[in-house]
Order: sequence, then structure tokens, then C-alpha cells
Amino acid sequence: MAKRPNAAPARSGLALGLVLAGLASLAGAESGTVLKATELRAEPQASADVLAKLAAKESVEITARQGAWAGVTTGSGQSGWVRILNLRTGSGEASQGGGQALASVFRTGSTSADASTGVKGLGAEDLRRAYPNTSEAARLTEFAARPDDARSHASQMGLQARQVSYLESRKSSRNRRSR
Repeated sequence: MAKRPNAAPARSGLALGLVLAGLASLAGAESGTVLKATELRAEPQASADVLAKLAAKESVEITARQGAWAGVTTGSGQSGWVRILNLRTGSGEASQGGGQALASVFRTGSTSADASTGVKGLGAEDLRRAYPNTSEAARLTEFAARPDDARSHASQMGLQARQVSYLESRKSSRNRRSR
């Protein structure tokens, strides 16, 4: 009978990784670099007072995160808020390994130095595998206004009907080449 491999080393490795990630997060502020010139604001809001202008490539310490905003402290000691998308976390260099790489997985979902905000979009493979959800598209009819209701509402708002011609359909040369 074949022996089952011992799962204890795998579990202890995972436990060690979680401990290292926890210690990395307790270590304090995270370093970052301003990607493009941006404004340092008093609060995490676009309407907040501008405290200073930060130059591209300026180093900052990220001290907090709130939605799309990061609380930062500049090299001169000034604190405020900037949009997370205007920052790159870490030094931008390849990770040195250890707890830092594992901690970055918990912060952003990736060990890549390119993942600075944890915001993920659709990749090329996701788009290739996509398909329409016909039942959800059919539900859109529930939200359609009846023509009489639409005319009544438009009239109440002072809108008038206008006849608009459709644009002539032209096939691009790119579409012809791909066929």
C-alpha cells in the first residue's frame, strides 16, 4: 500500500506565510511613488482643499487607504490624501521575496510590482470566454417605458419630437480584412 504524503509541512508553511504577512502589515507605512503629478488633499474627496502639489516620481509613505484614496506622508513630513491610481506601491523593483511578496498578495491580489491598487479588470482571456446572458438581456424589457408614457413625460419637460435620419452604414476596411 502506498503511503500518503504528510500534509503537516504544507500546513505549517501556510501558517508561517500568514504570520509573515501579518508581521509585514504591522510593520507600519508602505512606501510608494507618485506616478504622475497630483494634488495632495486635506481629505479623501475630490472637493477637499489642496494642501500641496506632488511631483511625478516623488516618494511617499502610504499610511492609510479609504476607497479610491490613499493617506500619504511626503518626504517633507506633510500628510494628506491622493488618489490611489496616481500611486505605485513599493519601490517598483522586483520583490526581494520573503514576507513582502506574500504580503503583497493580501494587499493587491498579486505579487507583481505592477499591481498597485488591487483593482482588477477583464483580461484578454476573460473577453475571449465571454458570452451574452440572454435571460438578463431579456429582463431589460421590464425597464422600458411605454411609448405613450415617454411622450407624456417628454411633453411635461418641454421636449419636442424630432425626426433624425440614420447614418449611412459603412464597413471598415479592417472588418473586410478579418473575414
